[in-house]
Amino acid sequence: MSEYVAVYGSLRKGLHNHKMLGSERELVGEGIVRGFGMYSLGLYPALTRVGRHTDVVVELYHVSDDAMIDLDHLEGYPNYYTRKLCPIIIGDESVPAWVYYMKEQPDTEFVVSGDWVQYVGG
Repeated sequence: MSEYVAVYGSLRKGLHNHKMLGSERELVGEGIVRGFGMYSLGLYPALTRVGRHTDVVVELYHVSDDAMIDLDHLEGYPNYYTRKLCPIIIGDESVPAWVYYMKEQPDTEFVVSGDWVQYVGG
């Protein structure tokens, strides 16, 4: 079995937690998720469904069940981050994927572009 996960921060290609997606990860493509706002927590961002919203740039991956277990641990699921199946828009398609987010709005800087790589200059 495997899962689709949409990553938007330190798990994106070229960033420090990308390896946590596992060696069998398959990049499906880059897209967007709607209905969230992105906030900087310093070394990584957080999404939330409360407060301001923007289209958030994500990379959609097909990952193993073992990778999902590792991601749940990294994200502190379900106590720090929670996750929800959300439609990821890639071109004209919509693919349901897991998105990790916080239930509350952090009191930190809002990332207007919704693109963490652009925000950190990557």
